[in-house]
Amino acid sequence: MITRALLPGARALGEETARRLLDLHLPQHAAYLGRTLTAIRSHADRITVVLNDGPRVDGDLAIVAHGTMPAAPAPWTGPDGIPVDDHLRSLHAPRQRIYAAGGVAVHHYPGHSSYRIDHWDDSVAQGAHAARTLLHDLGLGDDPGIYLPSSPFSARVHGHTLVGAGHPALGTSTRVVSTDPLLTVHYLGDIPVALTGIDAASLVREWMPRLHQPAPPRS
Repeated sequence: MITRALLPGARALGEETARRLLDLHLPQHAAYLGRTLTAIRSHADRITVVLNDGPRVDGDLAIVAHGTMPAAPAPWTGPDGIPVDDHLRSLHAPRQRIYAAGGVAVHHYPGHSSYRIDHWDDSVAQGAHAARTLLHDLGLGDDPGIYLPSSPFSARVHGHTLVGAGHPALGTSTRVVSTDPLLTVHYLGDIPVALTGIDAASLVREWMPRLHQPAPPRS
């Protein structure tokens, strides 16, 4: 694993969860942290990756992760995505009944800058919400309310399960509410907006109803 970050995943998952994931990775394979690539050279029987500080890493296969960019159809926005309101209606064409969901939709969370979510479960949830909004706008259904990201996600990593819900990038602070199993709550101000943890599926389910809800006043 070669990454520019010293703690890969910290921005997306929070430092606590990212550190626990790194602890799972390190015994399994070599990790080159805080490095960049200067060259990738292919040979008949291997691939050589040259790092910025000199070392060369040989392997059978190199996988490069670039991330994604939205590809919104013209004429609405083009390469920057489709800004939507809190019901997923296009802000560029509010009277045309155009809706956007998935990685192409640009959201605006209250008290936060714009954001996108590139995750299939959340894309499905957004699509369903946009459909309910359309039915409401046509007078054929109830108002679904505002869209707030709360879809769960999980991945198996070296025999353990990374699990979470919501969109951690919205958070400006974190709080560890359990260490065994690990569960981190991501907050925007005093509002929990996401959860991440390791082997904490039951705790995530327990916390999910609290997402996007202001903390109760202290007595």
